[in-house]
Amino acid sequence: MKKVCVIGGGISGLCLAYRLKKKGVDVLLVERSSVCGGNIQTEQDGDFLIEWGPNSVLRSPHLLALVKEFGLLDEIANANATSKKRYVVRGGKLCTLPLSVAGLIRTGLFSGGTKMKIFREPFVKAKSNENESVSDFFRRRFGQEIVNYALDPFVSGIYAGNPEKLSLKYAFPRLFELENAHGGILRGFWKTRSENRIAPEFKNISRTLSFKNGMRTIIEKLVELLSNEIKTGTEALEIVKTESEEWKTENGKWKIKTSDEAINAQSFDAVVAAAPSFVAAKLIENLDSDLSRKLNEIYHPPLAVVVSAFKKEDVKLNLDGFGFLAPKVENRKILGSLWSSVIFTNRAPENFYLMTTFIGGARNAEIFNESDEGLFELAFDELNDLLGLKNKPVFQKIRRWEKAIPQYNLGYEKTFEAIENFKRENKGIFFCSNFYRGVSVGDCVKSSFTASEEVSDYLTDYLTADERGLKQIKKG
Repeated sequence: MKKVCVIGGGISGLCLAYRLKKKGVDVLLVERSSVCGGNIQTEQDGDFLIEWGPNSVLRSPHLLALVKEFGLLDEIANANATSKKRYVVRGGKLCTLPLSVAGLIRTGLFSGGTKMKIFREPFVKAKSNENESVSDFFRRRFGQEIVNYALDPFVSGIYAGNPEKLSLKYAFPRLFELENAHGGILRGFWKTRSENRIAPEFKNISRTLSFKNGMRTIIEKLVELLSNEIKTGTEALEIVKTESEEWKTENGKWKIKTSDEAINAQSFDAVVAAAPSFVAAKLIENLDSDLSRKLNEIYHPPLAVVVSAFKKEDVKLNLDGFGFLAPKVENRKILGSLWSSVIFTNRAPENFYLMTTFIGGARNAEIFNESDEGLFELAFDELNDLLGLKNKPVFQKIRRWEKAIPQYNLGYEKTFEAIENFKRENKGIFFCSNFYRGVSVGDCVKSSFTASEEVSDYLTDYLTADERGLKQIKKG
């Protein structure tokens, strides 16, 4: 039986290890923390359910297939209908982001000129530019106002990043493909609408979903299914190539230097780096110093997450949406706030609002270093100004992510190419993480499916090579 070591116990590594185990591969997953989950961290504080990482995930075929396979369909928490409404700050007020043609016509968020540019977008000439920033792309197709009040807050919500620096091709590959294949975004969405159809059995699942007990549900299930394959509290330090007399193939075998001597004594047919880029950089530094440097240079802006609970009677506005995002041009000190208890039920008692506010990111990285008390006060002041708060929160908690979300900034194509070259030159080492093939939970799940096929195909070819080599030895 072939042996594979997966380094990293986030959603990517766990899904990949599970997929490989299903294929009959002997898997060992090494995680340096005492628990698995990576950025997916759910906490129950009394009657409040807090998400410190992703609050939800978008419905996708790969994710739903996995959830069904795990028998977790009944554990899904659909987003409440009211949460379809999204707000953006403009002029110090919350404005509804239009989600339909009728809404676009009526909205005061965009000027008449911008509305016309949106309707004319299908007729804007395509310009295939692989080095275009996300902002330049939207500016070219929709104008500056869309960049300011739709794109910028949207990017803050996904990447906590700067759309002027993000590469369209790698940060939003779907949009890049739509323009190149169909000439534009709206035309492309229309022509490919059938591709996004969901299986009838999943029709009752909302586009945005979580689980009744939070995002940790899928992590806990994966850990349960991989209980004998996971080694936590063990830091992987380096991937080392070995050449032994027993295994004389062109691919060789791999060893992992860790803090555990028992693992150090083992050898593996393949290794997958499913850890953050700055961890992967250390693992392969002895094999490729140039790629190691590139992985270290991937920017992860710091992000502080402040969770606040208010009595509903102390909030002047009736909260009826997903939350709000604050564009850079509004000069706010927060990126936005999710109304967690409005999106999903059972996140807070009936008479309370639970809000998750984001501070820092690429826009305000320096604010991240303020004290907990300072960030609590900042979050309260911003929420008070926009929502109207009569009293301080019942409680506030904070979690800091020093290196939050990897940025696919301009120039990332060199890193991507270096990764592909490394994989060709170091057969048996693979990558499956949010710095490669997408940052969202859905992207990571999809990436794990892709990586499992790559590893499986490699092991099949490797096995053939081994058998061929052993036959030659016997003949000799």
